[in-house]
Amino acid sequence: MKDFKDTLLTMLTPILWGSTYMITAVWIPIDRPIFVALMRGLPIGLILLLCYRTFPKGIWLFRSILLGSLNIGIFFLLLFIAAYRLPGGIASIIGSVQPVFIILLSWLILKEKPTTKSYLAIGMIMVGVFLLFFKQQAAIDPIGVLAALTGSALMSLGVVLTKHWGKPEGVSQMAFTSWQLFFGSLILIPAFLLFEGPVPPLSGANILGIAFIAIFNTGLAYFLWFRGIEKIGPAKASFLNPLNPLTAFFLGYLMLGQTINFLQVLGVIIIISSVFVSQSKGKVKRSAAAGNGQPQNSFQ
Repeated sequence: MKDFKDTLLTMLTPILWGSTYMITAVWIPIDRPIFVALMRGLPIGLILLLCYRTFPKGIWLFRSILLGSLNIGIFFLLLFIAAYRLPGGIASIIGSVQPVFIILLSWLILKEKPTTKSYLAIGMIMVGVFLLFFKQQAAIDPIGVLAALTGSALMSLGVVLTKHWGKPEGVSQMAFTSWQLFFGSLILIPAFLLFEGPVPPLSGANILGIAFIAIFNTGLAYFLWFRGIEKIGPAKASFLNPLNPLTAFFLGYLMLGQTINFLQVLGVIIIISSVFVSQSKGKVKRSAAAGNGQPQNSFQ
């Protein structure tokens, strides 16, 4: 019964991440991706940093800045660029190609040779993504697609480097995450001032949306994710990731009137199935991604 409860709580994480696209479209339609990315990560990162009162030292300061840039700052920025330019379900599914990057980067950096099931999963993901864009009724923004793919690739690099470096001894996973949230968000400040500043006028709905994704889709989601990794294990937690694109598609259909054709449905099914194929006794992806507690899909 306790394991079931822990699983249900962990399920909230990919559901919250999948809602990011709808919240951005409905509550924060200001088309200021750098500002929104900054507000999503910096306040909650600062709060967590002050709560845990653990700070990086020596080489870990550099590593925290680099990992924070890849896993948080740049990833959040590219995620919101994709969110403003693509339907939420499409953006989320494009992010699902992340296992391809993780497998390849693990091969290059960690010397972990892909398994047969890894190759099969890669093939399934490619077919699924192709079906998503085959006979697409609405024009797909190429910049949005490029942003989603680049964000997925960069976060994959961050995930693999996290596996390669590990984390400092005696530092909790949440404290380690607070370093990445804080320093990863700091790098966005110069970009914001240069390209988007000053702070745009915000309505009550804008403020509510930003607060929601900062508190729930970031702070709470990360807490529940790492709790789930500890309670039910990384393998079981990773099986919950398909709830992310499913949530994005459902909310897009329900709240935004977005449609999906049969081929797209088939593509979604194939991509989600690839997750289960690659996780079936697949040591490469689990050790490179889920094993260190890093999320495998976009937040989104």
